[in-house]
Amino acid sequence: MRVLRFLERAVAALFAAIILYVVAALILGYLPVNRDFQQTPSGTEIFVCSNGVHTDFVLPVRTPAVDWSRRFPAPDFVGPVGGYDHIGIGWGNLDFYKSTPRWSDFRVSTALRALSGSGQSAVHVQYRPGPGAAEKCGHLSLDDAHYRALADYIDGSLLNTAAGEAAVLADPGYGATDAFYIATGRFSLFKSCNVWVGQGLKIAGLPSGIWTPFAFLVLDHLPDAAR
Repeated sequence: MRVLRFLERAVAALFAAIILYVVAALILGYLPVNRDFQQTPSGTEIFVCSNGVHTDFVLPVRTPAVDWSRRFPAPDFVGPVGGYDHIGIGWGNLDFYKSTPRWSDFRVSTALRALSGSGQSAVHVQYRPGPGAAEKCGHLSLDDAHYRALADYIDGSLLNTAAGEAAVLADPGYGATDAFYIATGRFSLFKSCNVWVGQGLKIAGLPSGIWTPFAFLVLDHLPDAAR
């Protein structure tokens, strides 16, 4: 009986923790920051795109302010990437990334290892066209100062990367036009891929929520994609 009561209490505590997490996420995720941000007509258009679970920045490969091809050079990729005008950039746990190329490959054990905060973090980079038809995206038009601040945030998530130098390659990607780079920070229940994107928006002075562990909380603060 004692074992049964212990299990009941453990299940109840777990259920309560899940409810608390979701409630906190909804409250903090919907509370806006940088509400005074003003878009810049004819500025640099950036996108935040989601597959329903995970969000990435989708940025122009080159602008007068930032050239991502210097940070993520073409020789790091299996296939040619010179013909792409956008680059997708996300952050997460390297083992989870590599073990879950499709959501059908999801394993609870892999997720639990990632959520524990163990393992190497990685920035996932993909040369690509702009937003895909199957993605839900938000967009913003930025002046150079806001875009540079966002680029500095992304650079700060890369391991030991001096200004103007290439990032440190961790592993090949899923296909010919993507790759993984060694990143700083630890993926956890409180710092997910979506929290990383939301923090980047917030630090760069762009619309976001206070804490955004779910993809829809990131997108809620952004206008719908223009295309």
